[in-house]
Amino acid sequence: MSLDVTVVSPARPVFEGSANKLVIQAMRGQMGVLPKHADIVAALGVGPLRITQADGSQLEFAVWGGFLKIGGSRVTVLVDQAVAKDEIVESEAQKDLTEVKAQLRHPKSDEEFQELLGKRKWAEVRLGLVGARATVSH
Repeated sequence: MSLDVTVVSPARPVFEGSANKLVIQAMRGQMGVLPKHADIVAALGVGPLRITQADGSQLEFAVWGGFLKIGGSRVTVLVDQAVAKDEIVESEAQKDLTEVKAQLRHPKSDEEFQELLGKRKWAEVRLGLVGARATVSH
């Protein structure tokens, strides 16, 4: 038995296929999905999405926001942003992290502070997937 998984962002389809397991960052923590999982709708946070295919290979993505819906063996993941591990540009993610850390020193409002925390997490997740250490260049 397997899962029928569809992952879509506003920019493009991200993944469509069969999987044995899916692990994703929901708002309240990491969530694992196996065949015969209970039907559920969950809000997503910022974090890695790992899809284990039938042959045991694993696909990894950085995702930010959206929703997960499980109905029977069908898993639909609608994400605000997604990037595959092999599409992550380490230097860009490192630059984003350096810039957001500088901006976090003096946020103009609570709303901006929360937005910057999300951007920091997004950069850290991308760096984590490519195995880079999150540092700040001066």
